[in-house]
Amino acid sequence: MSLPYALLGFLNYIPMAGYDLKKILNDSIKFFWSAQTSQIYRELKALEHEGYIVSEVKPGEKGPDKRIYSITESGISHLKNWISEVHTNENIRNEFMVWLLFSSQIDSGELYVEMKKKLKEYQKEYQSLKFVENRIRDYLQRFRKEGEDFYWKIVLKRGLYDVEAKIKWAEDIISSLELKKS
Repeated sequence: MSLPYALLGFLNYIPMAGYDLKKILNDSIKFFWSAQTSQIYRELKALEHEGYIVSEVKPGEKGPDKRIYSITESGISHLKNWISEVHTNENIRNEFMVWLLFSSQIDSGELYVEMKKKLKEYQKEYQSLKFVENRIRDYLQRFRKEGEDFYWKIVLKRGLYDVEAKIKWAEDIISSLELKKS
């Protein structure tokens, strides 16, 4: 499971609250790794228990106190050890594709409607990635890691290629369904 390493990676940039980590996950890597707030806090607690991070409560700027997490030397070492391993697993479970495979059991009009919904979903995903593209510089400046933009951009480029392919695929299926109707 990569969530603990994603959290360590972000904390290796700067100390942050759990809320900040959730926001950064949503703003930057949600297209390939998402987590619920409860998962993030559970992992932060486990990482702290293992000694990979420490936390301290600090007064909030505008509201309640915040628990700020910082990576430890042990955490940096743990992260570097994980990064030095090769990680090739790309999970490919896709419920929609299973549904689509057996969609001959439904009316093609229903399939057409579902494909139009999927196309809109993919287009929304594309817009979300363009938002990420615009935010990369802001985050890297905040982290004082502008030199790492290459790595963020190659991951983002993969996401853009994937979603562009899904959009093209959905458009092709919709066109095929329109031809099938006529």
